[in-house]
Amino acid sequence: MTFSPTAKSGKMPGYKILYANSVKKDLKNIDIAHLKKIKKEIEKLVDFPDIKNIKKLSHHPVADYRLRIGDYRVLFDIDSQENTINILKIGHRKDIY
Repeated sequence: MTFSPTAKSGKMPGYKILYANSVKKDLKNIDIAHLKKIKKEIEKLVDFPDIKNIKKLSHHPVADYRLRIGDYRVLFDIDSQENTINILKIGHRKDIY
């Protein structure tokens, strides 16, 4: 499954989404049915901050933000200067923190 952002709303994406190399390993541990939902929700991040289920994390060692997708979490950082969202980790909520 290829993860690449798309702008379905017809407007240009606000942010470019980049994936850490370690995310490939994370994705191998997730069922294909969940991967489709996760991909769909990650693609919505191009409209950050105008999306639901995002929380700013305080004092987290890996990331500044998390996206909740059912029992799964996507940890990411925002680089406003480069206009990018860096996906750092994806996993089940019991394993991610």
